[in-house]
Amino acid sequence: MKMSYRYVFMAALGAILMACVVKRPQPSPLPVPPGLVEAPTGFDTNTNGFVSQADMDDDLNQFTEEAVLPALGPAYNARACSHCHDTPNIGAGSQVTEHRIAPDDKDDPIALATLVHDRTTIPELQQRAPVDAINALRSSLSLMGDGFVEAVPDSELIAIAAANGGQYVTVTRLEDGKPCIGRFGWKDQHCSLLSFAGDADFNEKGVGNRLLKDPANGIEDGDNPKPGKPEDIDFYAEFMRSLKAPPRGSIGVQEKRGEAIFGQIGCAVCHVQTLYTERYVFHPFGDYLLHDIKTGDGIQQGPAPANKVRTAPLWGLRARSRFLHDLSAYDIPTAIVRHKGEAKGAASLAKRLSVSDKQALLSFLNSL
Repeated sequence: MKMSYRYVFMAALGAILMACVVKRPQPSPLPVPPGLVEAPTGFDTNTNGFVSQADMDDDLNQFTEEAVLPALGPAYNARACSHCHDTPNIGAGSQVTEHRIAPDDKDDPIALATLVHDRTTIPELQQRAPVDAINALRSSLSLMGDGFVEAVPDSELIAIAAANGGQYVTVTRLEDGKPCIGRFGWKDQHCSLLSFAGDADFNEKGVGNRLLKDPANGIEDGDNPKPGKPEDIDFYAEFMRSLKAPPRGSIGVQEKRGEAIFGQIGCAVCHVQTLYTERYVFHPFGDYLLHDIKTGDGIQQGPAPANKVRTAPLWGLRARSRFLHDLSAYDIPTAIVRHKGEAKGAASLAKRLSVSDKQALLSFLNSL
């Protein structure tokens, strides 16, 4: 029986596509300087060495302490940092989301983000989204390993952006007013963990601090510390800097094969495996840059465009039950399929993988 020309053409096209899976060009990874040590890992609250265990235990107590009146609110989302960062251990992530909105104004091309607080101490002041607003949910991010991320030089992120087309944004460090490359938050809105802590203390707990004072009465932290004395945000930042990086799970032949496929189809272009500081090398599988993969929430925040979100670092992935920035994907294959735009090519190649290759890829991702 003769094979049709169309059949031969499709078979050849399929062979070419599968060849592309193997030969898709990748940007060269940044060379890691010699003499660096692997960053400490572990799903626990033992110090990574940044401070003593006794100091970290004190910081942990502050991180889990619940704010109470009069410091709390009147608008807030949680009473303690640990309410949003507790899975699988204090300081990691959670499936808790925050609610962001922007006005749906077609005459205004820039829709700036506003946080809608889900709780209040005064019922009459309960916040709600205006009718016809752009609404978005953003999940609480894991803080594990962020002390190492904070120590990554700006130049390293700029070099990665030049290699993979990611966007870096320059933000202001709240504690000293200096410019720096953003890396924390879904829109890279902060570059330091102290800035991140000050923002969260004020916006998530409704507690003023020296970085973001309560506009109602100008007070700082509920403890009203004396000038020069540590505030809650100092303990929070020190705790985050002392957290270990998420550890890898079991790594066997299947996981190693899946990791190779992950790189071959282009996922590692944005989910950069390895970053480094002056002392440590670590493996977040993320570039901490902004990309347009068509899952953006339509809300601009700071200098970050409305259509872009930060690449989600994949370390600790096995401790999550839902995926993407808004937790709208309930399994990893769905999250992969949702990748479009800059990630369209990699997602398309992932879809064309054989059943066994797909299983290997999932085995690798579930080892993170």
